[in-house]
Amino acid sequence: MCDPDPFGIDEEEAFEKLERLWTAYEEASDTAARYAGSMGWKTISGQEYLTHTVRLRYENNRQRTRSLGPRSEETERRKVRFEAGREQARTALDKIGERLDLHARVLKALRLGRVPAVTARFLRELRNEGFGAEHLRIGGGAALAAYEVRSRIRMPLSGGLDADFDLLPTELFVRERDLFDAIAARKIFGPIEEDGGRLVFGRGIVLRLLSDCVAETWMREMHRADATEAEIDAVRWAFGVPAGIPMVAVGTDGTPAPVAALDPRAFAVLAAAEARYLVDPRVGSRLVAQAVASAGVVPKIALEPFEHAHLVLFPEIADAIDGGDGHAEARIVMRF
Repeated sequence: MCDPDPFGIDEEEAFEKLERLWTAYEEASDTAARYAGSMGWKTISGQEYLTHTVRLRYENNRQRTRSLGPRSEETERRKVRFEAGREQARTALDKIGERLDLHARVLKALRLGRVPAVTARFLRELRNEGFGAEHLRIGGGAALAAYEVRSRIRMPLSGGLDADFDLLPTELFVRERDLFDAIAARKIFGPIEEDGGRLVFGRGIVLRLLSDCVAETWMREMHRADATEAEIDAVRWAFGVPAGIPMVAVGTDGTPAPVAALDPRAFAVLAAAEARYLVDPRVGSRLVAQAVASAGVVPKIALEPFEHAHLVLFPEIADAIDGGDGHAEARIVMRF
């Protein structure tokens, strides 16, 4: 056991500034999204109508146009308000974007980037498409990188994994098949491999369906592997953890990577259970290291502590927390 490895003052300040800028960027982006598309006049049967047109990027750039009513003083004012608001929103977004670009150089110089640049871009695109914490939960390397930023504690993955942290896949977990299909249909980078409830995108991005049917499959496999009912109940609890926790990680190019992170308690339980019963030992050792790392930052991130029963079931998780109480204030310890 040893003390956690916190970041230095410069690194902490860089993380704090990133979180402030990203929060401002999200707010500005949401405002700008309300002014998407353009407004113009269209003549139909001799009558002018105000129309609003938007381009659907991931539907072959198909345009969608709707009428807002015949030309009148009110629709003319509406068009003026829309164009003024759009210009103001774009200006505000551009200014914050420029500040993020400048800060990216600082983050890159400090070597704080953990998420591959292409993955960071994928996650920004996913966020821009409207998929957030209420839709999915993100695990794998991106979640661990986000835990670092939020907790200000380095992820000390055992077994020499820290050196290839950025090689860990980023996993997107969704509960509903319709949502799985909707994300897959965007083809932001194009699917490479599809296997039932698992879809692999470019550069180590894995979309995984964690529906009730998939959960039951896990339970049956664990049961066949002689898992106890208590262990199966713990996994069922982890599957049912609510929406992801909005965070931000750092790309290797210094750019922000929005992460609707899996609750670190659920991350730890799922990784520990999968390592114990569902994968071969070589992969299992990596999952245990991730479980230990995510467990150690629970007091900094999760709203609730670990359930005591889960710590008893998974001693590799309990060993990551001083005293095994799940919320030992300022007494987090990790095993290397």
